[in-house]
Amino acid sequence: MNAALSIALAPTLLAATLDRRALAQALSRLKSIVATRSAVPALEAVLLSGTDDALLLTATDASVVVRAAVPANVSSSWATLLVPLRRLLEVTRGPSAPLELLGDQIVTGGATHRLATLPTASFPVVLPPSGPVLFTLMRPTLARLLRQTATAMSHDDTRPHLASMLIERRRGELVFVATDGHRLAKAIVADEGDDFSALVGRRTIEAVERMVAVNGGLIRLRRDGDRLWFVSGDEWVSGPVVDAVFPSYEQVIPAASAGHVTLDRAELQAAVRTLAARGDGGVSIKLDREARTATLTSRNDAENLTEMTLAATLDGAPPTGLGLNGRYLRELVAALSDDDRRVTLGLNGELDPICLHAHGATFVVMPMRI
Repeated sequence: MNAALSIALAPTLLAATLDRRALAQALSRLKSIVATRSAVPALEAVLLSGTDDALLLTATDASVVVRAAVPANVSSSWATLLVPLRRLLEVTRGPSAPLELLGDQIVTGGATHRLATLPTASFPVVLPPSGPVLFTLMRPTLARLLRQTATAMSHDDTRPHLASMLIERRRGELVFVATDGHRLAKAIVADEGDDFSALVGRRTIEAVERMVAVNGGLIRLRRDGDRLWFVSGDEWVSGPVVDAVFPSYEQVIPAASAGHVTLDRAELQAAVRTLAARGDGGVSIKLDREARTATLTSRNDAENLTEMTLAATLDGAPPTGLGLNGRYLRELVAALSDDDRRVTLGLNGELDPICLHAHGATFVVMPMRI
């Protein structure tokens, strides 16, 4: 055998030097996407590969695919390694420290760990990002749009048209909309380009939320057929387009309101943290035009009552009282921006939809009888 052929057939090992905490943080972002106790072990694993300056981590549940990148000095970047994710995460937990990876061996913190590996051929085929770019946004902008809308998605996967988010461009605006049938959240941002529409599943959106929570640059959405990619440099999240019909959301948003109640945003958020810190218990709101107040009341399972009164401005003819699901109210105020100094609720009857407009977003919540 000649020397050139010997070199070509020599086994190669993925080798990299990087920071232990950075690797642990990337693995934590991937953890929720991998399966647990799967009949396919590769779906519980992370595929490691590399470029010259980054270790790439890819995980999938066979539908949604997430790739994260960790700055690293990588050699043998043509090699790959498939490792159970949770075992690798255990090894990487700890303070920042150099970590050396050489094949199935990790050296960090004075300890040497040998990892159980899986055949890389057992990992599902992962398609790289392709297709035209539908939009380009800064990470903080996309993070805000998702924060304002994602909580309104349903968690009932048997109703895919509700367990998803509609993203579309219409008349020079990007529109993000979600609804679970009891509430609706819509956020917009000016963005020129061709009109498009795509329905994105909840698990894909949740993975994108974790990606944009990390500082970075631009996010580009690409589509090729029935596949979407949210791409930022070497990192991306990919998921299928949901094959369902989203509700006609514009018909849900009240065209007008009989009355309005305006509250201080910070005071409202503080009150909700006190009155509806957890659970789905109801919060009643009693309005007093003469006193210019809104009194919020909650009652826990032990019939303990908590009450807070806020200054309020009342216009038009709002009802004297209404009730809201505590979780819906908590998630609504959490989506508000610090730029919103005041919050205005548009009200009709006490059992009619409540509408709130704030910082490019519209929220509609169905009240409850208390």
